[in-house]
Amino acid sequence: MKKVSVVGLGYIGLPTALIAAQAGYEVCGFDVNREKVDKINTGDSVIFEPEISDRLWDVLSKSTFRAYKDLQYADCFLIAVPTPFNADKTADLSYVYNASELVARRVMPGNLVILESTVPVGTTERVVEIIQDISGLKSGVDFFVAYCPERVLPGKIFKELIDNDRVIGGTCQRACELARMFYGKFVKGFLHITDDKSAEMVKLVENSSRDVQIAFANQVAGMCYSAGIDPFTVIDLANRHPRVKILSPGCGVGGHCIAIDPYFLIEKFPQDTHLLQAARFVNEQKPDYVVQQVQEKIIELQDHGILRPRVLSLGLTFKPNIDDIRESPALKIAQTLAHMHHEIDFVAYDHNVGKVEMKRLGFDVVTDLWYELKQADIVVVLVKHKEFNCIRDHMLEGKVVIDPCGLLHDLYAHQTHAFLEGAVRLQQGMHKTVA
Repeated sequence: MKKVSVVGLGYIGLPTALIAAQAGYEVCGFDVNREKVDKINTGDSVIFEPEISDRLWDVLSKSTFRAYKDLQYADCFLIAVPTPFNADKTADLSYVYNASELVARRVMPGNLVILESTVPVGTTERVVEIIQDISGLKSGVDFFVAYCPERVLPGKIFKELIDNDRVIGGTCQRACELARMFYGKFVKGFLHITDDKSAEMVKLVENSSRDVQIAFANQVAGMCYSAGIDPFTVIDLANRHPRVKILSPGCGVGGHCIAIDPYFLIEKFPQDTHLLQAARFVNEQKPDYVVQQVQEKIIELQDHGILRPRVLSLGLTFKPNIDDIRESPALKIAQTLAHMHHEIDFVAYDHNVGKVEMKRLGFDVVTDLWYELKQADIVVVLVKHKEFNCIRDHMLEGKVVIDPCGLLHDLYAHQTHAFLEGAVRLQQGMHKTVA
């Protein structure tokens, strides 16, 4: 196996293509976005991820990777296209099926086809049918298909592509063997072999589990707010129990995985997913809860003579230190607040989101964080970007601070008298912190 064609050069496809090229494969990347293809071939990585620019230049200079506007013939085809959901929250598999049709017109006897996209259980079987129908070849005899879901964290993609264990779900034994050979050249983690349906379920269960755990943390936070106590202190202390590991609450759940994947199970197994449905409800309601908190503080300030408060939101991405805004609860909150322009002056700040994207989203481009902090009456901390670690208490004097993600708790909890004293100091100091 020497030549690999990667279908889809996004957050997963492009890093995987680069890793494979550095491992010794001749890699041809394909994407339907022709502008993206041109940019990649000139060294523009098009996505924000540590190490990606250096790795891209490395493989381009060695001619082990190139992006194409047409799918190239190869020994192995790797499909890494998006799987969004429709307005009714059912899976949109059109990208996967379109990619399968393209592969079917290039597949040759002996080829391996790998699907990495997150999909509902049973999708790989449909991919096999599409390729068989168009190519006239038989799966398990002429070509071989495996489902191998990605398991990476944005911001650490390259490290996790190499170090994490992988699940290989083959449609036959030979597919498992070929997929193991492919990943074995660059994955240091253990390669676990199973069938395709089990691998599909593993991926969905992993992300749904995270969603449930975050929902529990968000409900703990809600109970603590109602009781007038600091949720981050409660969770910190509860986690000192050796068998307790509660996650941190936030302003919701976003991204292309955790916020979407539970619906793939809910759609397929509606009677067996009541817990997942409840978790989705809790996490989807959290942005509305944060907006409600902001609205309450706006009214309080207006009652005290600040008729048009200036509201600053910090962070728009779905998680810290990336540029990805897909399904971001922070973005939803910011857009809702921006629509309140008749009663507030609103500013959104996120240095990770490019100027063009900020304008497309309808936000003014602001670059001076310290100036915006000084001008704000209300500061809403939505994402814990590293840049915000420089914020100090004196910068927030006299301001209302709404901090559902716990950034300020993290910054000040190390101070004298431990977590509880830190929380009390924040709540009773010169500014008012609301989580």
